[in-house]
Amino acid sequence: MKNSIKNIAVAFAFVTSFAFAANAENKETKKASAFGTGVYINKGGKINVLVDKADNNAATTILVKNEQGEVVYREVVEKGNQKFGRQLNVKDLEAGKYDIDVISKNETQTKSFQLSDQKTERVLTIK
Repeated sequence: MKNSIKNIAVAFAFVTSFAFAANAENKETKKASAFGTGVYINKGGKINVLVDKADNNAATTILVKNEQGEVVYREVVEKGNQKFGRQLNVKDLEAGKYDIDVISKNETQTKSFQLSDQKTERVLTIK
């Protein structure tokens, strides 16, 4: 019984030290982002894209791509705009998975969204 508890304690210590080392390695390799994005759905069924850049001397490109990688929407926001927002109307897009890429100064941040058609049920009532 004592040997099994010792074995479990040693295994736990080994796994824990490995996990902390891997986590510390990941933190060291991450660099500071040149901009931040916020992507969310509003009550009207549109997607709001908000961008806050550290440097307003770079143009920013917003791309919406379908599952096949085809660009269905592209907008280039010129230099000088440090904070800006866009509202994307996705009403006319077909059902499927899409990616929103925000690109500035060779850095890309990607968010994904899924559009699906809501099935309507038939209701039969006899009076």
